[in-house]
Amino acid sequence: MRLTSFGRCAIIMRMKRLLFALLLMLGCLVHALEPVEVVVVYNADSALSRETAETYCRLRSIPETNLIPLYGLGRGDISRADYDAKVKLPLMALGKSRGIVWPAGVQGGGTQVRAMVLMPDLPLRIKEEPVNGKLPGNGIPVNGAALDSELMLLGAEYPLAKHGANPYYGKEALPAAGERQVVMSVCRIDGPNKECIARMIHDPISVERTGLWGWIVVDSGGPYKAGDDMMTGVVDFCKGGAIPVFHESSKATLANDFPLMPETSLYFGWYANPANGPFGKEAKGGFRFVKGALAFHLHSYSATSLYDGNSWVSALLNRGACVTAGNVSEPFLGACINYSVLFRRLIVGYSLGEAALMASPTVSWQCIVLGDPLYRPYTHKAKDVPQKNDFVMWLVLNRQHHYSIERLEPEVQEALSRPHGAHFAEMFAWRLIHDNALEKAEKYLRLAQERYTATRDKLRVSLILAAVLNARGETETAKNLMQQVQQKYGKSPYAAAIQKSAAAIMRK
Repeated sequence: MRLTSFGRCAIIMRMKRLLFALLLMLGCLVHALEPVEVVVVYNADSALSRETAETYCRLRSIPETNLIPLYGLGRGDISRADYDAKVKLPLMALGKSRGIVWPAGVQGGGTQVRAMVLMPDLPLRIKEEPVNGKLPGNGIPVNGAALDSELMLLGAEYPLAKHGANPYYGKEALPAAGERQVVMSVCRIDGPNKECIARMIHDPISVERTGLWGWIVVDSGGPYKAGDDMMTGVVDFCKGGAIPVFHESSKATLANDFPLMPETSLYFGWYANPANGPFGKEAKGGFRFVKGALAFHLHSYSATSLYDGNSWVSALLNRGACVTAGNVSEPFLGACINYSVLFRRLIVGYSLGEAALMASPTVSWQCIVLGDPLYRPYTHKAKDVPQKNDFVMWLVLNRQHHYSIERLEPEVQEALSRPHGAHFAEMFAWRLIHDNALEKAEKYLRLAQERYTATRDKLRVSLILAAVLNARGETETAKNLMQQVQQKYGKSPYAAAIQKSAAAIMRK
């Protein structure tokens, strides 16, 4: 079916109105975390911490009474005694004097806090301490914890041995306005440099006006099924619909310098340490996430430092993400944030703080969330959505054709002659790969390869095409393609990715 330009515009505008109505409706179905429900805690002895806190409160319209200083703290680890004396007791006292009601505390008059955000230069961990004169073995913490996770229970009495269960984990919703929420969401705005910290504040506010659009990259294939289930849960949610998903499922992580899409808006991966692939310090490809991106790598020690560039959280922030999460010490896999749950809560309109709370199995444990708790990447005003965004156009076409591959294909064919044709061909190829329609996926990867002009894009679809050919049993064709790729791009910044892909194919 071919449509005139006028007909296509009419359909697109009609479908956009339907799409935006749906997004706005979803936004109304969830409780929106309000600025008045957020407390901001900063290190009074750090100019950066104070200035960041003041800027954040001003931009997010958080009341001045919700801005709380702490004294006598560095950003190093603290003892349990210092936590009690310099963090817990001052917060409880100031909360009482300012009419702030902590979720786990005694109820009374005042504003109930649902979220806390920690500013730069605050401690990361509460130290592990001996119990009956003995420390636990094998590096497994018992009474140590991330400061952030400990603060989720501020005001409550609870045992310090190991972790506690989060009553909101896996829930579809949090208590409505006016209802008591007994655990607080805690996020942190901090990172390897001032540029990252500023971006963590400014990018979410900017992106919320148009929504977060782009590719989702999922790198599964870790050592345990439970972790892979988190990753593939994201893929399964998206693959039958209109959210383009790049899925790497081999046991290895993405190759160093892999030519990842520059339009990547979300990344979920595991399992390596320190940070590697396109994100590591040694990567030469110059990869950057889109503005407002969220990026997560599941690893036991992904957040042991926020500043060195080797930990996953610092590496992902350095590559342009404004939201990430990780563990400050060994949490065990079942106690990590469930990224499939996190993604599903975000996509229906919850804020980062709300989604992270519902995705966290534990409290008083090892996880931290870095980002603005008020950030809602998937709710926005219809009038502000970009009109010529490839991802908006793709979503509209999918909805128009009821997500049918058969009905979508003629639209992709027609788009091939236009500037976004290569992008649509690659998106469509991934739809086909997810459906295991590899022969047809090969066709559209070749079409994308022909139409892309940037080396990064031509090379990426060539590597995907070689993997598809190999999966179809056309090993010799895949090897020949990789030889051509090596000859043409072997001295490019992406050489390491070419070598790794070629080696994987040659082994078969």
